Amino acid sequence: MIRKIYSDLIRRKLREGGPAWLLKRSSQYLLLQLSRLFHRPLCGPALGTLMVTYRCTFHCAMCDMPLKAAEYVNRGEREFDTARFKEIIGEFANLGVPGIGFTGGEPLLRQDIFELLAETRRRGMIAHLNSNGWLLGEREAEQIIDIGVDSVNISMDGATAETHDRIRRTPGAYDRAVRAVERLVSLKKNHNSHVRIKTVAVIDGTNIDEVPRMLALGRTLGTDCIELIPRQPFAGKSRKSTDGPELLEKVDRLVESLLNGEHQGVPLENSPAHLKLFRNSFAGLPSPVRCSAGYNSLAVDCYGSVFPCVPWINWGRSTGSILHSALAELWRSPGYRMHRERIASCRDCYLNCQTELNLLFNLRGHLISKFNKYKVGSISLNGRSLDHE
Repeated sequence: MIRKIYSDLIRRKLREGGPAWLLKRSSQYLLLQLSRLFHRPLCGPALGTLMVTYRCTFHCAMCDMPLKAAEYVNRGEREFDTARFKEIIGEFANLGVPGIGFTGGEPLLRQDIFELLAETRRRGMIAHLNSNGWLLGEREAEQIIDIGVDSVNISMDGATAETHDRIRRTPGAYDRAVRAVERLVSLKKNHNSHVRIKTVAVIDGTNIDEVPRMLALGRTLGTDCIELIPRQPFAGKSRKSTDGPELLEKVDRLVESLLNGEHQGVPLENSPAHLKLFRNSFAGLPSPVRCSAGYNSLAVDCYGSVFPCVPWINWGRSTGSILHSALAELWRSPGYRMHRERIASCRDCYLNCQTELNLLFNLRGHLISKFNKYKVGSISLNGRSLDHE
């Protein structure tokens, strides 16, 4: 089953410009498949990411970005200015990247974030913003609508203020996130905007029981969908699980109920294939899905370091730098080709953005799934992979 975000985007692009966009992206999908076969890039990546700052308004339980930000400051590093980020956005456009996700830290700490989002739209690319909602007031929401930002993720890790504020370690975080969502939803309706508003929740043993209420809350708030992220070592810690069987049983029950559509509420963004990987993530097992981030994804941080994906940013696994070379030059270089072999063997994450891309580009797994209803993609319910090389 195609992920809802992809089907929604296809329908919108067909309405706006006819089949040309879809034909272009279909060609890119084929070239990316052939790139893996020939072990060299035949086109640019499908997803671009800009980590515009490591600074954040929170010190969340599952994230160490503020600590990284402090390390850079102590070393005397300076974030790229607006002009340099605009150059990088142009380089993404020249590579043929269809869209850029702006993330952090908290991107709204950058005074120029809306200028960068506008530049992305001006270049004809999809612009996506991740935010915790703390700084997303009326003026910020209006700019998102005026610019034509395509999608916004707001982090909401609980159905109650008590849960969300505890995970985000900031009193009042829940209330401000709710108000941010309400502003966006209201403006979207009033301006007939196409912006896609999604709440995102990192799920662990302390909030898993609230997932049904999170879905119901999304419907109450009027969001387009919700996405669940299975807990994983964002800070580069070992994947070894210390959880007992009780939590894994809860995960199994939740996934089964979500797959069966038992909960009323806002639509769930996760694909069925990704949901079936949640147990592996909580159990601390390596991902059974072959990673294709070396071909379909490319991320740049605010200091010029290059990474194949968001998880590798979190872990500090840089694959190069654009301080002294262009992004396209690095993408096509022999040195980056060596990194692609290492990336392909990575099984360390279940983070949604990259895992869903890996599943989308797993043609062999799609064929297998036609013949076995208990397997999706190359994933077996017992965690075994059918996509080893």
